[in-house]
Order: sequence, then structure tokens, then C-alpha cells
Amino acid sequence: MTSILNKRILLSLGTLVFVAAAVAGATGAFFSDTETSTGNTFTAGAIDLTVDSTQHYNGNVCQLVGSDPGTYQWVGTDSYPVPDSACDGTWLATDLGVQHFFNFEDIKPGDSGENTVSLHVLNNDAWLRMIIKEVTDLDNTCTEPEEGTNGEACTVADPEGSNAGMGELRENLSFTVFKDNNCDNILNEVGGQDVELISAGTIDSLGETWPLPTPITGGQTVCFGITWDLPSTVGNETQTDSMGATMEFEVVQSRNNPTPWPLTPSTP
Repeated sequence: MTSILNKRILLSLGTLVFVAAAVAGATGAFFSDTETSTGNTFTAGAIDLTVDSTQHYNGNVCQLVGSDPGTYQWVGTDSYPVPDSACDGTWLATDLGVQHFFNFEDIKPGDSGENTVSLHVLNNDAWLRMIIKEVTDLDNTCTEPEEGTNGEACTVADPEGSNAGMGELRENLSFTVFKDNNCDNILNEVGGQDVELISAGTIDSLGETWPLPTPITGGQTVCFGITWDLPSTVGNETQTDSMGATMEFEVVQSRNNPTPWPLTPSTP
């Protein structure tokens, strides 16, 4: 009797194992599909501004002469600046650092010049503005002809700054800033479609910031002309005086940023 019962139990267990195996094998027969997306990433965009410059002075041009490494020299027929002498106001597109748009030590009444400045915004659309700041205006030394001109005393700037800002070059040196849509920097087309006059006057009347009213397209080159002129009517009051300033060009993304700063020039 016991032997028969054990056989029935073993038979039942065998049946359960068979059924379980059949069920397990049946699950792989359902219709199925798998889709896989690989390599999902987020990469931030970038904005990079580079600047180049070509300098003119009394009709002469600061140009690269030779190669490897080559030097920048004045080229032209005007007697000053002296042709073939060194200059540093021209360079290829780069990030700004030690470059100078203006670096003149012996300007005279009647002198004039112009810098052609090209701005290159890489990758993304951006707002752009020019900033003029840290303006200095010094008498430096007091020559005998300068004393008492225009009823003003010549005062050498105190090292502590108490008499700083006493020079007369700042109020006599005039500038014109214009945007050149053709990048040929021909100032005589101001008022037409080719040139947009930004401002004209002394460093004070130019203001501190000059924003473009519309963004620059990524990859686009924007050209400016900055002319300067010391009128021949200026007298001895500017002898040995010096004026300096820091010039900055700033860009900021335009997408999702409709008003990065006031879009009108600031007053000094």
C-alpha cells in the first residue's frame, strides 16, 4: 500500500515539474520589441569674441612687413609717422591683451588717424557693446609756453591723485566712431546705408558705453571705424599733456536674453 502511494506522489511531482517547465518555456513565445537610444548628451554652446585692427596715421598705414615672424612698420609717403619705423596698432584677429589701438607719444595739432576695427563673434548670436573707461587726463610737465594759456595754470598731477585730471588734451582731441556695414571703413558715406554714425565729439561726449541695437549673428564680422583728430587750431595748452583710456568690447548671448543692458549709449 505504501509503495503504491509513493508511486502516485512521485507521479504527481513529475507532472508538476513538467507543467512548470512548459509554462516557463511558453513565456518566450510572446510578441515583443525593444528600442534603445544610446549616447544621449547635453553640450553647452559657446561665444568667443576676437578682435583685429588696422591703424592709420596721417595717411600712413601700420602694416606687417616680412614674415616668420615679420614686423609691423609704418608704410606710406607722409613724413610722420616716419615710414619704416615700428608701429603696434595693427594685428590679426585675436583675444585682446597687450594690444593698443592708440599708442602715440608725439602728436601735434593737425595730426589725425583712424583705426579699422573688426569684431568676430564665433558660434552663437550675441549682443555687443563697446565700453570706454578709466580715462586719464594729465598735464605731465609744465613748459613755459603752456603756462597761463587760456587763462589757466598748468598743474602737474599729484602722485596721490589730488590734482589729477588737469590736462587739456582730453577736451581738444576729437573722435568719430562709426559702424561700417561694408567693412571698407570709408567715412565719407556716413548717412547712407554703408556707414552708420555712432558718435562724434570728445572722449567725454562719446559716453561710456556704446551698444549695438541688434544682436550680431554668430560667425558674422562687424566692422567699426574710430577716427581721431587734434585740430590745428589747438594751441600751447596741450603741450606735454597726455590722455589715456581703456577700451572694452563685450558680447553676451542673445537667445533667451532680450534686454542684456540698456540699448542706448550712456552719458559720461
